[in-house]
Amino acid sequence: MTTTVSAPTGGIVGWTALPRGDVLAAMMGLTTCLLPFLVPAGPGNTAPADAGILLCIVLALLWAARAHLPVKLPYATGVAGLVLGGAFAAYITGASVATGVVLIQDLLVFAWGAALALGRRNPAIVGAVTIAWCRTAAIYSGVMSVAYLVGINALTGVSAKDGVRASYTFGDPNLAGNYLVVSLFVMAACKHPRSPGVRRIAYILVLTAIGFTGSNGAMLTLVVGLVLAFTVTRYRRQGAVAGAAALAATALIGGLVVAFVMPRVDLGEIRERAAGSVPLLRDSFGRSANSSSERVTIVKEGASLFLEGDAAGFGPARTKATLAATQAPYVKEAHNDYLATLLERGVIGGIGLLLLGVAVFVRCLRLVFGTLPKAYAELVPRPWLLAVVGPVMATAAGFYEVLHFRHLWTWLGLIAALVLAMQDQPEETS
Repeated sequence: MTTTVSAPTGGIVGWTALPRGDVLAAMMGLTTCLLPFLVPAGPGNTAPADAGILLCIVLALLWAARAHLPVKLPYATGVAGLVLGGAFAAYITGASVATGVVLIQDLLVFAWGAALALGRRNPAIVGAVTIAWCRTAAIYSGVMSVAYLVGINALTGVSAKDGVRASYTFGDPNLAGNYLVVSLFVMAACKHPRSPGVRRIAYILVLTAIGFTGSNGAMLTLVVGLVLAFTVTRYRRQGAVAGAAALAATALIGGLVVAFVMPRVDLGEIRERAAGSVPLLRDSFGRSANSSSERVTIVKEGASLFLEGDAAGFGPARTKATLAATQAPYVKEAHNDYLATLLERGVIGGIGLLLLGVAVFVRCLRLVFGTLPKAYAELVPRPWLLAVVGPVMATAAGFYEVLHFRHLWTWLGLIAALVLAMQDQPEETS
């Protein structure tokens, strides 16, 4: 029988899910509010949220020890493979400070996710994190959208490097776009803000902020997420037949577009028109051809480098240096988690990434097909929309390196807490 710690009673005004005196839940909520603020970065790309993450890990350990809670380490097998693969590759090639920093980052975000998974013992943790995330994303998007329209570049992060694309306080437009896309589905899953009218305004603000990033990757993952959200929502509300019909209809429409529409569309001409259009289109879709060709070149170079290596990997954060050492014609980071893992962490790391993906996939399935306990269902009324973030991030991993995104591990910790709470239901009711 698993020990269950009940949440204290009483609440803080405006935070109905946050009990008085729950320091851990409060700190996790505050840390979640800090996730978008990554620049200016400290040593090793540290950010204010990292201080909160460290404090939350310590508080989680103290709480677990004092309450004699059995601690689960979700995703431990996959992360172990990634860390061991990176450490072995670093040992073979000669360790460096940068390599050590990457491995520490691996362990830090993993521990953050494990600390969040303690939300299975206290719904207040899930409540504090989800409410903080939803409110922060909405307010942040509103402020940044206004700043973009007014032209406050110090806030929007607009620079000559990315044209008129906004990177906000993330330092990169694609990272900003990815955070906002994930936030949109978190808001939809939690139905927060609670008022439908206010929630629609929040959706519009987030979508506007995504648009100002000019991130083609964010737009693609948004479409992927919306299609899957439509499908699983039909399944949850109308059953398997309706869900299958929605999936089939989506696949049919996609097939018709690919077979009959795309051959008749001159993408090159559209890109040229975009390149000569308004600045935001010019710097986003207008440059997509160059961006795509660059990524193809990176994949080809990376694949050749992997096949010429010994499958041990070249060490974390060493893709660019290795390409330069081999006099590759195009020297850049992989910008692809699948390729970067194989190159930098070898076969061991590749197996670790596969195991991590399987663990995430299984938890997403549980959220789609399972039912949350009442206390958690009130906080996340539509958990299947939280599961949609899994395919969104898996798609994004094909053109970003997302494994160290703090918001990714915040989401991973949340879904682990919810699935563990689902597993605890029979024990609590027996």
